[in-house]
Amino acid sequence: MFNNLFIAAAKTGLSSWIPTILIYVVLIGGLFWWSSRRRKQANEQQQKMRTGLVKGAQVVTIGGLHGVVDSIDTEKKIVTLDVEGVYLPFEQRAIARIIAPTDGGQETKITKNEEKKENK
Repeated sequence: MFNNLFIAAAKTGLSSWIPTILIYVVLIGGLFWWSSRRRKQANEQQQKMRTGLVKGAQVVTIGGLHGVVDSIDTEKKIVTLDVEGVYLPFEQRAIARIIAPTDGGQETKITKNEEKKENK
């Protein structure tokens, strides 16, 4: 495809550097546009996830810490997580994802009857 542009430029007598620069400008502009579009979509998705954050939701931070949301301060943008009785404040930006119950986020407890069945 680009070879055709070079051949056409050579036949018309244009300088060979004009089409080359034009091609690079278009490619670099396209890359910038595509990159900014992807970044904007990711930011919108993260913002939507953070606005849907509610008390009692199981979350994972960007550092990999799993916890339950205890309180949310929307003015200061701070979320307090309950991690097995330890309360830790985090910025809302530090929440990487919300664990949905269908993702295996809910632990199931084995009762004594189920333990007996497994041992048999």
